[in-house]
Amino acid sequence: MKCVLSSRLIRVGVAFVAGLTVASMPIGPIGSGDASAQSAPSKAQPTQVSATQVSAVYQIALNGFDVGSFRYTSEVSGQSYNLTSDVELSLLLGAFQWKGVSHTSGTATAAAPKPASFGFDYSSTLKSGSLRMGFAKGSVETVSIDPPAPPIPDVVPLKPEHLANVLDPLSAILALTQDTGGKPCDRKLAIFDGKQRFDLQLIYRRQEPVEGSAEMAQVCRVKYIPIAGFRQTEETANLARTTGIEISFRPVPGAKLFVPQKIILPTLAGTAEITVQHVDIKSPGSGQVALINE
Repeated sequence: MKCVLSSRLIRVGVAFVAGLTVASMPIGPIGSGDASAQSAPSKAQPTQVSATQVSAVYQIALNGFDVGSFRYTSEVSGQSYNLTSDVELSLLLGAFQWKGVSHTSGTATAAAPKPASFGFDYSSTLKSGSLRMGFAKGSVETVSIDPPAPPIPDVVPLKPEHLANVLDPLSAILALTQDTGGKPCDRKLAIFDGKQRFDLQLIYRRQEPVEGSAEMAQVCRVKYIPIAGFRQTEETANLARTTGIEISFRPVPGAKLFVPQKIILPTLAGTAEITVQHVDIKSPGSGQVALINE
């Protein structure tokens, strides 16, 4: 259970909520369609944006039981963005503990975020390690994994083309959560997390009311599409064919973004849910733009 939950949350679920950095970040519309078109390098000049700070807290539950938390902070200043995420999991009555910290930075352009570096450090009751990636012109230039991963025969090989026109998991969500005319669904992102290259395809599913508010949340079905770097296991096959992954976006008009409100993620260990607890969005000169408390 521990391996299934932690790996799936990192690769699919937790990546979504990290995208709150786009608050007050006018990088322009990102059209739907092919993933390479959305995340490809652009000749557009960096867009000057005002500084914005975001802090968010999410609860992680498995089969209705609280198993951890996701904390997020971000800052957008001028042409640069920086964000960090911190995930803690406790399973099997505390017998298994897992903690992961991610960081990414880059430049905002009119077409899409352009990551410069991505780092991920983790530790658990079983092992610890780190991963570093460097980007150049929208493509992965360097990857460093410590400790080095041993060769695995059934992994679909990564090719140079798989590392071109991709985003790291956190930068990918900068493009995803931008309010582009009230339509957070119907998008596709090409992502490389340091080991695996995959697409996330969002498809509109329904609307539902936001509790305690007159707002309507838009619910998207999320399709996980493995491309390379993954093991051809039943777990991967189940995740690729499931129709049960959902993310609901809550509109925050004052910040010009959609806040990921809840993520539902089926795993072999049961159903995981990531639910927003607190979001605070501030902009210098404007003070608090939005505050969400569940």
